[in-house]
Amino acid sequence: MIKYISIFFLTIMVSIILFFMFLVLFGGGDAFEIGIQTWGFVFVVLLSFLISQMYYVIDLIKTKWR
Repeated sequence: MIKYISIFFLTIMVSIILFFMFLVLFGGGDAFEIGIQTWGFVFVVLLSFLISQMYYVIDLIKTKWR
């Protein structure tokens, strides 16, 4: 279980670092940008969760077929 939790947090960290790098490129500061950042963080968390779940399912299938 620790393996999948570490995959989750590693994916979140890498995604947030990339997210901030791309936000620096597109300066601004209006309300629309804050909304995009909020939804972007929500998508980052949800996709990180899905990625870690896919690793779990893949390992589950590997053990079942052995």
